Amino acid sequence: MSRENQIYLIKKFIKSNEETIVINQISEDITILYLYFIRYFADKQTVKINTNINIETKVIEDDLFGVKQIQVFNITSQSKLIKALDMKDKKIVFTDYKNYKKIDSKINKINSYHYEKDISFFINEELKINNDELVYFCKNNPVLLFSETAKYLINNSQYSNDQSLIEEKNHILDIRKKIFEIKRNNFEIKSLYKNIKKEAKYKKLNFLAC
Repeated sequence: MSRENQIYLIKKFIKSNEETIVINQISEDITILYLYFIRYFADKQTVKINTNINIETKVIEDDLFGVKQIQVFNITSQSKLIKALDMKDKKIVFTDYKNYKKIDSKINKINSYHYEKDISFFINEELKINNDELVYFCKNNPVLLFSETAKYLINNSQYSNDQSLIEEKNHILDIRKKIFEIKRNNFEIKSLYKNIKKEAKYKKLNFLAC
């Protein structure tokens, strides 16, 4: 199976009677990205996603309206992972790459290191959006994929990304780094005061602009 078809694999899994899919974790942002992919396809099939389930105290209640449910686990313990994989419930398991590599190839697996190709495939093939700027921005800011694509679909003729928001955060971060360096090194009062004043002024202007 080609890498870009990982999105198709998630889509097919949500619709099928298959019990398990495993996704390796590389960062919190990428985990959020794949949870969105999951919820996107689950909503289309009226499937309920249950997150933050503890494998040791798991209690699954039958839905009164017969809605299909998928349990989502976040597991790094090998023993707990084995227990989860043996469950007969329909489930998605996030785990670290070390455990991920050991899992039988017969089990559906998503390698999140290929998230950039999955983003491209999702935007181009699933959402039918043809905009290189949007794809590039989402690859660099995966956690913003969902808000950016929604904004584009509402009004693509006037679309502009949220790069300004990121630049504002980075600017404040740079100022804070300078303050830290001053405190750690020579602790020059004049320079320290100047940067603290700059941060306060920038944050105030940013607040007024909101």
